[in-house]
Amino acid sequence: MSARPDIADTPEARLARTIRRGLPALLLVLALMLYLGTRYRLAINDQVDKCLPPYTVFLVDRHDSALERDGLYAFLAGERMAPFFPMRMQVIKRLVGLPGETVSITEQTTRVAGRTVGEGLDLAGTLGTPAAQFVREVVVPADAVWIMGATRDSFDSRYWGPLPRHYIIGRAYALL
Repeated sequence: MSARPDIADTPEARLARTIRRGLPALLLVLALMLYLGTRYRLAINDQVDKCLPPYTVFLVDRHDSALERDGLYAFLAGERMAPFFPMRMQVIKRLVGLPGETVSITEQTTRVAGRTVGEGLDLAGTLGTPAAQFVREVVVPADAVWIMGATRDSFDSRYWGPLPRHYIIGRAYALL
């Protein structure tokens, strides 16, 4: 009589067992990757003059839309930043003014609700506009925020006004 191989030990049976055991783990890993891939994005600031020094790499949480003063937020450049930035470019700046707050801009300082949040209008010359053109007082609309970089030469709300909230992609966290 010939010895009959054990059915449980055939390559097909081993493959079926491996699939049964590994499939749940594989599905869990894929679901986790899908979730993390849709929620988070890496953003890299490749500008020579950074507006949020010393950081270059940011993690953007696209599910966090809560507004917090001094938080970093990613948003689309849009027409307000053209022609210096492409319309669909992701930009990261600090939220310094909330809806309803008064922003006062002079040639020396920018103040939000009486608190100094920035100095100077250094880009006015680069933009070909006298700094006096940007001097004003603005109340941030209910559906917008005031957003600024940390440097004097940041192209931000001082020059183009409040950022509509729907342009915000998500909260950003400086990594490197």
